[in-house]
Amino acid sequence: MMKIFLYSFLAALILSCNTKEKTTGTFATPGLGISKDSAFAGSCPYLFQAADGTTLISWLRDVSDTQAVLCYAIAENGADFGPTITVPGSDNAYPHGENLPRVIKTPDGKTLATWGASNPNPQNPYSGIVYYSWSLDNGKSWTDPQTLSRDTNSIDQRYFDIEILKDNTVGVIWLDNRKNTDREGSSLYFAAFDDNNIPGNEKPIDATCCPCCRTDLFVDKQGNLHTVYRKIINDSIRDIVHAVSADNGKTFSAPERISPDGWVINGCPHTGPAIAQTSGGLSFVWYTQGNGSGVFYAGSKDNGKTFSKKEPVSAVPSAKHPQLAIANTGEQLTVWDEGALHGNRIGLEIRSADGKKRQTGYLTDSTSYASFPVIKAFGKGFIVAYAGKEQADDEEKIFYKIIHPL
Repeated sequence: MMKIFLYSFLAALILSCNTKEKTTGTFATPGLGISKDSAFAGSCPYLFQAADGTTLISWLRDVSDTQAVLCYAIAENGADFGPTITVPGSDNAYPHGENLPRVIKTPDGKTLATWGASNPNPQNPYSGIVYYSWSLDNGKSWTDPQTLSRDTNSIDQRYFDIEILKDNTVGVIWLDNRKNTDREGSSLYFAAFDDNNIPGNEKPIDATCCPCCRTDLFVDKQGNLHTVYRKIINDSIRDIVHAVSADNGKTFSAPERISPDGWVINGCPHTGPAIAQTSGGLSFVWYTQGNGSGVFYAGSKDNGKTFSKKEPVSAVPSAKHPQLAIANTGEQLTVWDEGALHGNRIGLEIRSADGKKRQTGYLTDSTSYASFPVIKAFGKGFIVAYAGKEQADDEEKIFYKIIHPL
């Protein structure tokens, strides 16, 4: 049985839009060696791996208690990240760990930045809006920020995700207030950026989605376009569903429930699902309090027609915000956050390509305050980024750990 051990170079560095103030400390966790730096406040890390092998990390640097500016940096060939780039016009970004800002690089070398902002209005004082901006010269200059939809009836756009489609264009999904039903929830919309770098042919995929949970858009090796999200079923159940498109987003299958959790909750749990693909099929991780509490895993070998029985990743009821990545070896890593003895910690689970659990551990200790982890392959290993504090009253910072498998 192959096991992966985290060793040696597990670097926790911090990025900011300013020069770093460094204070280094260490702590010991079984099987882990971790070093830490600290810097200025930041939140909402996101990771993206481009087709040319470069990795982008983006995050928000605080401007005020309710606004921030979008920053990112680029790493090439598994090396460390280069200088910080700030996206102009993004200083209205609203920090939210489920509505993560994103910076990606397209196969033809363009850079796309997307972020959420507040959009209070008479219909809904808590509405949000999603902006995007393009750079065609590696971040030197940017287009003026625009909203995803030009429809003036679209006054609430949130909880979005973006992905490179099989034709190398960019697809985007988001939760929107526009819907053709009086039933509770938001609509899930899809659009693809056209040759003029504008989202076009937008269409609703579903009209009864949980309005405050992260969505996930994913393209598999065959070019199929998948989306997973939390749906409101029978007016009261909030379970995770999956829909797939075989025609680049022109049509989607009817949503299928990944697991019959039957979670009845009059509110939004603010924790969405994640999807990935191994040689054994599709993998899903999500949070529920229906038929068990915590983070769970399930697989599908037939492109989402049927799903395996769910298995616990972490049975701690407070375990939330799972993210998933696949190793070059085919093994799959899930990260999440959960309450600990005196704080919040980041967990990590390793499964084989066919879903067998290999190892479970923690990347942070039980007295730190760490949340909203994200994970991607990085060189021959992985990179995990998360928001964290060493003390409850500290400013929030962005940490990332580069993990090399043995």
